[in-house]
Amino acid sequence: MPLRLVIVALSLLCAPLGAAEPETRPSDDPAVSTQQEATPPESAKKSGGLKLKLEGVSGAVADNIRAHLSPLPTTPRERASFLFSFEDDVQKALQSLGYYQGTLDYTLDQGKKDWTLNLTVSAGEPVRLSEVIVMVTGEARDDRAFRRELDRLPLGPGDRLHHGLYEEIKSTLVSLGLVRGYFQGQLQQNRLEVDRDNNTANLILLYDSGPRYRLGEVDFWASELEPDLLEKMVPFEPGTPYDSDQIAELTNGLLGSGYFRTVKVLPHPDEAVDGLVPVEVGITPPPRHSFEVGVGYATDTQGRISLVWRTPVVNRYGHSQETKAEIAQINPKLGFEYIIPLRHPIKDQLQFRASVGKEEFGDIDSTQYQTSIGRKTTTRNGWIRTAFIRYLRETWEQAELSPQASYVLPGVTFSKTRRSGPQLDPSRGFRQQYRFEFGDPTLLSEQRIVRLRAQYRMVNSPRPRHRISSRLDLGLNMINDDDLLELAPSLRFFAGGDQSIRGFAYQTLGPKVDIANDDGSISTINVGGRYLMVGSVEYQYYVTNSWRVAAFVDSGNAFDVYDSEAFEIITSVGAGVHWISPIGPVRIDVGYGMSEDNPPWRLHITIGAEL
Repeated sequence: MPLRLVIVALSLLCAPLGAAEPETRPSDDPAVSTQQEATPPESAKKSGGLKLKLEGVSGAVADNIRAHLSPLPTTPRERASFLFSFEDDVQKALQSLGYYQGTLDYTLDQGKKDWTLNLTVSAGEPVRLSEVIVMVTGEARDDRAFRRELDRLPLGPGDRLHHGLYEEIKSTLVSLGLVRGYFQGQLQQNRLEVDRDNNTANLILLYDSGPRYRLGEVDFWASELEPDLLEKMVPFEPGTPYDSDQIAELTNGLLGSGYFRTVKVLPHPDEAVDGLVPVEVGITPPPRHSFEVGVGYATDTQGRISLVWRTPVVNRYGHSQETKAEIAQINPKLGFEYIIPLRHPIKDQLQFRASVGKEEFGDIDSTQYQTSIGRKTTTRNGWIRTAFIRYLRETWEQAELSPQASYVLPGVTFSKTRRSGPQLDPSRGFRQQYRFEFGDPTLLSEQRIVRLRAQYRMVNSPRPRHRISSRLDLGLNMINDDDLLELAPSLRFFAGGDQSIRGFAYQTLGPKVDIANDDGSISTINVGGRYLMVGSVEYQYYVTNSWRVAAFVDSGNAFDVYDSEAFEIITSVGAGVHWISPIGPVRIDVGYGMSEDNPPWRLHITIGAEL
């Protein structure tokens, strides 16, 4: 009698009475009875399992063997079945990774409760691929996407045979065909020839794509928007070669427009006529009006309550509006925005804005009234450009003075953001923003001024759980020296605060001047500067997926002239704890400002994504 059958029979004979499972299961093992047995007591169910000790192999081979032998038996009947088939399972595990000459030895230790299978495996020499022939015929033969896949095949001549990678190649060809619109594509040849005697194999795959289908007309379900507006959101023309990326772009564009509550884009290749695939779009309108109430806190601005009223669809032409009020003791604000789509509802917009608010700039309290009109466009390479003209009227209290100024400022902004990983906590990303504004008395501005601002933020994760966040903020005001103190505070530069140099209060760093009061006394106040240079580097370590610790260095300042003595570099160091919440990271940082006249430390609390 073969040794395996003896072991199986011994396993059954050594099993306690009633230890079998209650239901009848047929078996190929003649030593295993198919007679139904009584339900075992709970005490019997706790014994009769098997433990595995594996030697001779490691890494992927060992992992694959354990996977093929899982789950391990927990009852005598399961153990008997396992012992009958485990040798075949081990060979399957080895062969799937290209080892067809594997051997194994084993012994069985019979304990009072569980048994132990001591398994020693020798993988042997692997099978190597002699020929790898992967061909694509049909219209996909000249498709760049298919050519890229063929150039980076995971298997080639001389490589070890790997059945998983072989299946991956087949799956990739078929899946890519569906993604690229080759709905008649199929594998014409699919052969893997293994020569066990010579440890060689030949891989032959032939994929015939057939014709490539085209995208047809897009049919929108009933919508109150103008048909012309909907058609502008379709990123392709009828007759464009089918590509699922175009379907995804259409879906994302419709969702990003804010015009719809839900969007379902359904291509119907089974209904294609002359190779044109009709596309059906199911949409549901959003609420006519929506209202949001939020509560927030940041060290710079203290607690605040925000009230937002949105009308995503004002009329059938796709106009929208948003009115937002921020109620706070520090920096309260009321703003209104009205958007009119132009050539594209998202990528080309006319924006009207108006706002009134108060803000603290160091020792200056400012009240601002602003209106602006701008055109926002998004380019093909991801740049967002906004050309605008804004009107600013500002009054402020500076020492015992209450000056005011008005400006008409034409300008332009450019911004671009790249990120990867979770939206609220990206693992990598880079954001750059540029702003240019110009004012002149001939254009009804108080002073002649040219403003330039550049802001950068980068996030990188060089290793798992390790993350580095850095930022750089540069500013320049070109203005006459005599006009600097008359410049509105919101147009000057200040440093300090949660998003600047931590360890210092909000916008308290910058050039200071002595001003004579009406009673003859002298007050030293922070008036801001014409230049700004602030940078930060922060190291973050993820203790868990939801919690991380951080250490940072912030440095820089706002200043007036290029004289090194006038440019005092302020530096702060600190540490923090961050919680990655569902609404974005909640950062609690403690910054220590390395300055004699600064408090020894300052707490900073901020909420929101860094990019």
